Amino acid sequence: MSDFGEKLLAVAIFAALEAPLGLIAYRASHRARPLMLPLTLVLVAVLVPDAGWAGVLLFASLMAMFGIAIRARARKTVADEERQLALHGPSAWLGQSRRSSLALIGIGAVAMLVGAAGDGSGRTSSPLAILVFSGGSIMLGMGLFRRHTVLKHYLGRSRARWLEVVQISTAFLAYGLAISGDFLSDPQERLAFHLLSVVPFAFHFVVVWIPLTKAQERPLLPEAPFA
Repeated sequence: MSDFGEKLLAVAIFAALEAPLGLIAYRASHRARPLMLPLTLVLVAVLVPDAGWAGVLLFASLMAMFGIAIRARARKTVADEERQLALHGPSAWLGQSRRSSLALIGIGAVAMLVGAAGDGSGRTSSPLAILVFSGGSIMLGMGLFRRHTVLKHYLGRSRARWLEVVQISTAFLAYGLAISGDFLSDPQERLAFHLLSVVPFAFHFVVVWIPLTKAQERPLLPEAPFA
């Protein structure tokens, strides 16, 4: 494959990872302007002749899109929490629907497995498999993520701090393994990396979700206990 073809493959991989994040950011904020920065970085990466700089720009674009999506979603969740507290008082999941999160986790995990299984035996990853797998990994990551407020009031302030580190670290490790696998030419190695990327998500589920489901509810505010 020519250098330009490899660059286009890299752009397709990163675009597949960024598309779900961009959709999340737009649905949360209804603003397209913040998305211009990562899109510009992708465009510049296509035009830059040096492959190393193109890779740096693509990685910067992914991190920028990830930050934009997290920020937009966090702002929307905080606004939802304020409305919820004003109307109904505190509830156990504070603006994060447990049912919706479980749906994202289930759909994301299935999509990742389907994408990994449908990759094929070619020297390069299938664009459709990349899209399905990366979309599933984004959904799984967003479904697993718990707000600091929930962690703190279920598990305590000190425990919530290191669980925040766990959430961020497992996400970066999982996405790093997934992206690395897409650039491998051996189909068995690609499959191994894709399956390994599920392990950090599984660790996240065991360390964060299981303690949350077992923790007893306790009041967010002294005068207003959880419903």
